[in-house]
Amino acid sequence: LNRMKKGEFKRMLVVATGALLSPLSFQQNETIPCIAHAVSIEYGGEQ
Repeated sequence: LNRMKKGEFKRMLVVATGALLSPLSFQQNETIPCIAHAVSIEYGGEQ
């Protein structure tokens, strides 16, 4: 965020990812469900 205040960045996208792991699904060769949340941050400068 400090770099945004300096004017180096105007927009930032932060994405947190994860997988819902289960020993049972892994042993049965099933697919692993995944999830991701995204947050967009924009800085407009002084107002």
